[in-house]
Amino acid sequence: MHPVGPLSPTVYWLRRILAIGAAVVVLIGVVWFLAARSSRSSGEDPSTATAAAVGSAAPTFTGVLASTSTPPPTSTPPATPTTDPAAASTTPSSEVPTSPAAPTTAAPSTPEAAPASTEPAPPPAESPAPAETPAPVETPAPAPAETPAAPPAGEGSIGPAPAEPAPAPAPEPAPSYDAQGRLICADSAIAVTAGTDQAQLATGQQANLSMVITNTGTQACQRDVSGTLQVFTVLGADGSRQWSTADCFPGEGTEVRTLEPGQQVRYTVKWSGTTSAPGCVGDRVPLAPGAYTVVAALGGLSSGPAGFIVG
Repeated sequence: MHPVGPLSPTVYWLRRILAIGAAVVVLIGVVWFLAARSSRSSGEDPSTATAAAVGSAAPTFTGVLASTSTPPPTSTPPATPTTDPAAASTTPSSEVPTSPAAPTTAAPSTPEAAPASTEPAPPPAESPAPAETPAPVETPAPAPAETPAAPPAGEGSIGPAPAEPAPAPAPEPAPSYDAQGRLICADSAIAVTAGTDQAQLATGQQANLSMVITNTGTQACQRDVSGTLQVFTVLGADGSRQWSTADCFPGEGTEVRTLEPGQQVRYTVKWSGTTSAPGCVGDRVPLAPGAYTVVAALGGLSSGPAGFIVG
């Protein structure tokens, strides 16, 4: 408690008294300020305090939220700011500083903060969203064409069935020779042709039917052309059998001829223009008017049909 130092004790005691007095003055000022603030707050107009509270409590939105939210209500212009310390009553009591410097800084700052709280800050300019670059379209690689398998024959195939390979030709028979060693004509070297001496006949008119035998081979050969092997047959337009030499007048005799390459032998028979039946039974009647054909045969060889007309 006793001052210690190079100066006299009186100097130190005076300093202590001045510091204590200054502290007391500051304390009294703080108490007076708080009392005045409380009295002003209790006597303030409730509507004014409510408006100020509403204005200061309005939220301020920025960014995307500000652009999408409902615009704030129109604020009431604040009262003209004043330097009267009583205007600081709009500041909540919890914000009153407890430091000694509060009387000099709180009074001017409070009126300026009130209008700032009632007007929402302008939303910041939003930069346009960057354009999206479309992803490149991938072109699928074409799948290799598949060759459809051929359906089995007879199971709904649309196109023609694949051609079957032609059978291999029958081998040529070995040449045949007679007792004297002469070559016998093979069937493949002989051609038989039928015909008539007239293309059109009257009903019941007789006609000469012919058979021509030709050696189509390249060598001279022997061929049996006996009358017993020769048969003439007349057929109707529907292929029905009308007449034949085998019914009533079968051929007779034996004849073997040597045929040179390309040589032809001709045989004829007279036909009465009537019908016949096997065994020469039944009545023989003239052919009815119409189209007919004649076919000549030599053993197992037959000619193509030769047409003529009756009537």
